[in-house]
Amino acid sequence: MMALRAALIFCCLAAPAAAQITQARYVDPTDRYGHGAVPGGEYGALEVTLADGAHALVHVKGGVFEDTRPRLHEFDGDGAPEVVTVFSGDDVGAMIRVYGWQDGKLSLRGANTPIGTRHRWLAIAGIADFDGDGLDEIAFVDRPHLARRLTLVTVHPGAEGYRFTDLATVGGVTNHKFGSPVIEGGVRDCMDTAPVIVTASANWSRIIETRLDGGELKLTNVGPYTGPDSLSARLGC
Repeated sequence: MMALRAALIFCCLAAPAAAQITQARYVDPTDRYGHGAVPGGEYGALEVTLADGAHALVHVKGGVFEDTRPRLHEFDGDGAPEVVTVFSGDDVGAMIRVYGWQDGKLSLRGANTPIGTRHRWLAIAGIADFDGDGLDEIAFVDRPHLARRLTLVTVHPGAEGYRFTDLATVGGVTNHKFGSPVIEGGVRDCMDTAPVIVTASANWSRIIETRLDGGELKLTNVGPYTGPDSLSARLGC
C-alpha cells in the first residue's frame, strides 16, 4: 500500500497552493429534472473556491447535479483535493463524477457507469481505501429507494483522466429516504482498522455495518434503527 501511495505522489507534481480547491458547493438550483429524491437537491452548476479566494464555476448540460452536497477528497497524491459529485443524466440516470483543478480551470476528470434510466439515483456513503491497496474507493447505495445495493468503485487517477472499476456489491441496505434532505450513516475510517460502512437495513429496521472481507462485502446487524442519530452514533472511532 505504501509503495503504491509513494508511486502516486512521485508521478504527480504537487499542485500550487493558490490553485488548490478548498470549498465546493452546488449552485443554480433547478426543478427541470423533476425527480424530487432530495428536496431542492437538483442543480445546474458546481462552484469551487480556491485557496487564494478565487471562484470557478462549471455548468452542466444534459442533466443536473442531484445530491445533498459535493465532497472534497484527494485521490491522486498531489496534495490537492478533487470534488466528488452525483450527476443525473436526463436519459441515463445517476453517476458519480469527479472534478479537479487542471490547467487553470475546473474540469471533469472522470465518471463511473450511469445507472441507465432517468430518475434512478445513487447516494454516496463515503470514501476510503477499503481493500488496503493504496487506491481509494467510493461507497454508495445504488437506488436507495428501489434496488438498495451497496457498491464500492475504485478510483484510478491518471494524467489523462480517472478510471472507475467496480470492486464489490451487496444488496439489502439503504441510506436515504425518498424526499429526505439527509443521506444517513456514512463510513467509519479509524487508524489501524479496516473501514466500515454504516447504513440501515433495506426496511429501515436495523443498523447494518458492512466490511470488505476477502473481496466480498459482509453485513453485520449491530442493533435497531431508531432514527438518523442511531447511525451517526456508529461513525466515531
